[in-house]
Amino acid sequence: MNTLVAASLLLAASLFLTSCAKEDVVGSNVWAFGIPLGGLSKEEAASAIEKRLAEISKNPLVFKAGEVSYEVSQEDLKVVPDVSQIVEELSESIQPRSSLTPTFIYRKGDKCYLASMPPLESPDLDEVIQRVAENLCKEPLPQRYGFSEFDLVILPEEKGQKVTAQNVLEALRFMEGNVVDVSYEEIDPPLSADLEPLSLIASHETEYDIEDTDRNVNLALAAQAVHGYVLEPGETYSFNQTAGERSVERGYRYADVVVGNQLVPDIGGGICQVTTTLFNAAAKCGLSFPEVHTHGIPVEYAEPGTDAAVAWDYMDLKVKNNTDGPIVFGAWVEDGKVTVRVFGRPLDSTYELEPVTLETYPQEGMNPGLLVETYLVEKKDGQVVSKRLIGVSRYQPSYPK
Repeated sequence: MNTLVAASLLLAASLFLTSCAKEDVVGSNVWAFGIPLGGLSKEEAASAIEKRLAEISKNPLVFKAGEVSYEVSQEDLKVVPDVSQIVEELSESIQPRSSLTPTFIYRKGDKCYLASMPPLESPDLDEVIQRVAENLCKEPLPQRYGFSEFDLVILPEEKGQKVTAQNVLEALRFMEGNVVDVSYEEIDPPLSADLEPLSLIASHETEYDIEDTDRNVNLALAAQAVHGYVLEPGETYSFNQTAGERSVERGYRYADVVVGNQLVPDIGGGICQVTTTLFNAAAKCGLSFPEVHTHGIPVEYAEPGTDAAVAWDYMDLKVKNNTDGPIVFGAWVEDGKVTVRVFGRPLDSTYELEPVTLETYPQEGMNPGLLVETYLVEKKDGQVVSKRLIGVSRYQPSYPK
């Protein structure tokens, strides 16, 4: 009997000692890169972190501040699964625990994040971090004109935001995955007067070949120099000043341009279709033209005397707002049509361009040359009240297309 009691006591003691066996684990609610480490041994935690970093390293990092985001390629900034420094920091959180204590006990309370940033590879980390910060900044915007499809709308004020390189570095420390949330400072929009609602007062369309890819790229770039432009009373719009020099570096391509009486490929070919469309739309509003030029030969998208040629640094289209209210241009290049719409205060008159061919100059085997006067005709209640000469155009004989 005594032997049985002694054996039972030894067994109980053994079980008690076993239940009290200790192991070293992360002894608090520590997190790193979106995963909880509390209750894991140092080796388990290191393995979990290494696996997580390996997952992150497979894709680019996307930094996000509010509604603004910026992606950084792996060539510029890559997370590498090197956990040596992180494990060293993790040692400060290691505590002994009983093997009977459940893991979830160590995952209660406030989260504690490791101070270490993820291991990063970058050709120039400081430059990349600064670039991320700059691209996440946003200027505050006052109330302004914008577009909903083809309609003019008034857009509300928008707050801006400031992001610093330190904000980006701090975000990397607390990153949980490939999307990195970055904190920012809000900037209030500038004070501005309420904008005046405007109506559609004129529009004009010209057609283009949707298969002429290079030319169509130029059309789209030229339209950007028109779209959304606000012209206050007395101000003059300059296409060349707004669009800038046409170059390959700025995205323009080679397409046919009029040189003399021929079509030859040159950089930015086709943009005159946009200025021609703008010229016709603006004329329908009765605006004035301090500078306008026609081509050397007629163009297929406009009647002779109604085209508007531009060339960098010596031929421009200038449109002056001679009304008493703001004018806003909208320009679209889509579905085979270049469209320009003009918004302003309602007009008392209607306007139209009237080209008058004064002479023709026949030449065998060629389209005849033309001498054309172009007038801007104003009407009220269907009656002509004024006729203003816009310009005189001399077109050379041209080869059939």
